[in-house]
Amino acid sequence: MCQQPPDGAIRGMLGAIASPDITIKKCQLVPSLRPQRIYEVTLSDDRTVQLVLPPPAMWRPLRSEQDLVTAEAAAVRWITETLAQQDGTTKAEPEEQRSFSPSSSTSRPTLLTTPLSPASLFLPTLLHNGQDSPAPSSAFAIYAPPTTTSGDASKPSSSAPLSLLAHPPSAASQHAIDLHLGRLFRQLASLTSPTGRFGPLAAVLNATPPRTVSYRHQLVGPGRPGRKGSPGPWNLHQIPRIVVEGSLAVTRGAGTWSVAFHSMLEAVLRDGEDMGIVMPYPAVRRQFRRLGYLLDEVTVGRLVVVGALGRGNVLVEGEGGWEGVHGGDRGEDGEEMGKGAGKEGGEVAGGCEEEKGVKEGGEEEIIKEETDTQEDQQQQPRTPPKLKLAGLRDWSSCVFGDPLFATVFSDPQQHQQPPQPSASFLEGFNEAKPEEYEPNILDRDHRFPLDTTLIEGIETAWIRLFLYQAYHAVTRVITEFYRPRQDSSARELAARRRLNQVLAWLAEVPDDVKRRHHRPSGDMSPAKRLKGDEEVEGS
Repeated sequence: MCQQPPDGAIRGMLGAIASPDITIKKCQLVPSLRPQRIYEVTLSDDRTVQLVLPPPAMWRPLRSEQDLVTAEAAAVRWITETLAQQDGTTKAEPEEQRSFSPSSSTSRPTLLTTPLSPASLFLPTLLHNGQDSPAPSSAFAIYAPPTTTSGDASKPSSSAPLSLLAHPPSAASQHAIDLHLGRLFRQLASLTSPTGRFGPLAAVLNATPPRTVSYRHQLVGPGRPGRKGSPGPWNLHQIPRIVVEGSLAVTRGAGTWSVAFHSMLEAVLRDGEDMGIVMPYPAVRRQFRRLGYLLDEVTVGRLVVVGALGRGNVLVEGEGGWEGVHGGDRGEDGEEMGKGAGKEGGEVAGGCEEEKGVKEGGEEEIIKEETDTQEDQQQQPRTPPKLKLAGLRDWSSCVFGDPLFATVFSDPQQHQQPPQPSASFLEGFNEAKPEEYEPNILDRDHRFPLDTTLIEGIETAWIRLFLYQAYHAVTRVITEFYRPRQDSSARELAARRRLNQVLAWLAEVPDDVKRRHHRPSGDMSPAKRLKGDEEVEGS
């Protein structure tokens, strides 16, 4: 179990948003399968904020997992600023762009009918973030917690991750949640890289000089934001620079998606080589050298929260008195969860024990326990509560690139093989009923439709999916060595089988699927920057 920070340390972090006479009334750990530690802090004036701290020291990160707290704060800040610049207007796709094009006669323009706003994206409100020292372990962020359905900002929401529910959602609730997630993912993908470059959001944003941001919504009264221009105990804060995969932070992202993906792929492969993990490294690199040029068909870097739609990251809340995973009594430490939460989720929350094994990608963490939950539900019939989407727990995996890179499309551990989004998700993502479109992408034996205003290079998108699946499978294998758990062997073997299967499929793809593109002279392959990358990462 991790140790809760002392009240004095918490009070120091809250100094930017709370007056000196405010004291800490209660601090409890929020149930979560994410690596970050999340605390719900109740102040003496009955306001509640969420304090996000880095994972405990025993949690060994991959290169792609460095400084998650700062990466998440940078993502939330940029999205908030971007939406503010749009002045709350509806962002529509250009009318000349055509949507579904398996047959041009049925193509039609698609508009984003829902105005983009922090509320429509379930974006948390960043109140403050900082860092006591250059070490990532000293970073922290403070957010306004999700509000209840009544909109009372002074009361925390009873939302919980899907993977920690006592009982699985009903078919109707799951359909509604997937539909809303599809729409959310589409709205996020409509936001594009501000510099035109590709890669992790934190790396791309370092392309511009550090910006000074004034947060006008600091708390000045119980549950109410300050008025525009009102004075407060603090005004300005800069997001610190962080080191991410390879040299992308130094190069401010990459000029092409193939270079950005190559850098991220090399980073995770080097993670494995550093640990001496036996893997088919030459085969993975060989397949990328053959087919990586197809990634350059992605010419627009769209916002992708890679692990956004994993069951451990999707927050839901009930309608009509739902009590969440706590059975009505949260308790002082927030650890009392429902019967179906399983051993990993029921004993500890918030990244405080390695056996919980939270990994990049937002994947479903407790497959066996969810099966037990379904059996318990069959033995004890009950009416499932009506659930709805309440938000996302973690925004730290933001990347500017191909939306297909998200685990909802390319997660190798989904139950359905090959992995494929649900029909409800696709309906929301494409903003069209199933009968209104035709399949236009092939993943081996499974066809499913994708809106070509958001997914470029649709003819070879299935090959890109294989490359992304290989990346996620490699990440899963290596993660089990970095953070072993009770069932690591089974998880590792499943990921290895998936990797071998994907590599076999890639080997069947001919070299001349499309004419090769030459790498732009301004972008050097990550494989040619080994020494420089190691120096940057070690600094």
